[in-house]
Amino acid sequence: MTWRDVPPRPPTPGERRLLDALAAVVGEPLLRAQAGTALVDGVCGCGCSSVRLSTPSAAVPAARVAELSATGRDDHLAVEGTGRGPDGHAVDVVLHVVRGRLYELEVFDPVAGEGAAVDPATLTGLADPVVT
Repeated sequence: MTWRDVPPRPPTPGERRLLDALAAVVGEPLLRAQAGTALVDGVCGCGCSSVRLSTPSAAVPAARVAELSATGRDDHLAVEGTGRGPDGHAVDVVLHVVRGRLYELEVFDPVAGEGAAVDPATLTGLADPVVT
């Protein structure tokens, strides 16, 4: 993924809703704290709606990341869910945590493909997010 840097900004209401919902699935207070202070500092260069995140809040310790991750990795975990776009088809939403910090809110339309923007505010029915 190629990022285009942007001046740090708060997440849009749609981004915030997805970020908070996915972070809550993990059940880790440090991650919820990061979600509360997260800023968007990059957008995906392909034109999709994925954003890169930064936060001044404390990182989740590597040992805790390994406990939470379904793969046992201590450097990465993801929270994956599927919402519905305005036309009713599935849109993948993934919150990536890298080295204990929120890193990316990925919003990808697998039907429209790479570069297709999906306004996070239009997503409904975020179904059964899981930690991977």
